[in-house]
Amino acid sequence: MIVSAPFAGPVSFPLLVYKVLSGGKSSFELRNSCENPQLSEVVLDSITNVAKLNVKGYSIVAGVYIRMYSLIGDKTKRPSKIFTIKQGTLADYNARLYAVIRGINEVINTTADEAVKMAEAGKGIGLVGIEVKLGEIFEDEMKTLGYLVPQCVIYAKINASEVLKAYSEGIKMIREKPEEAAMIISSASKYYSLDIMRKIIGVYSHMLTTSREELEKAIRVYSVVEPNVRDLKIEAK
Repeated sequence: MIVSAPFAGPVSFPLLVYKVLSGGKSSFELRNSCENPQLSEVVLDSITNVAKLNVKGYSIVAGVYIRMYSLIGDKTKRPSKIFTIKQGTLADYNARLYAVIRGINEVINTTADEAVKMAEAGKGIGLVGIEVKLGEIFEDEMKTLGYLVPQCVIYAKINASEVLKAYSEGIKMIREKPEEAAMIISSASKYYSLDIMRKIIGVYSHMLTTSREELEKAIRVYSVVEPNVRDLKIEAK
């Protein structure tokens, strides 16, 4: 069985850690979709990315809650603009979703550094990954607003029970061995420095869900900004 996930994306972290710290217990191959976009039997990615795959025979078998984005700037002044990274990323979809919920007029796509700079200058608010700048956690704000849902999913065309078990074990390993986990993730991702990962590893708080109710809510929420999400099938309790 081949499992693909973006090693630079937090959705991959529990499996990256499990594959190393379990001592090779798992029988599946973990492939970096950032380097090899070939479709695998099990896919870990954002709910918006899997919706755009447009493939048949796959269904969502689980969702993942991850605290991975920061809101920068003063959101209490009802900002007219929200700055984020490039269009089509999960950050972009989250910014657009937040704009709909809060009545923000404009989403501006730019670099992460520029988004932070504009937000700190009072030109609006910014939404960036916590590795860029740690601020108010976006997912905590969504929970307050009643819109917290799994942003990432495990999407499969075969029985993925082994992957779900490994994922749960990986979450536990990150919690119990954060230093080792930070080293593994920093090395495998080729994106996060070890110093940065050490600072944010405890923030992510990955949580796996197989609740049909929670996954259906995720589809309802993200279909507001990506209509293809409506077509996703769920195979969960």
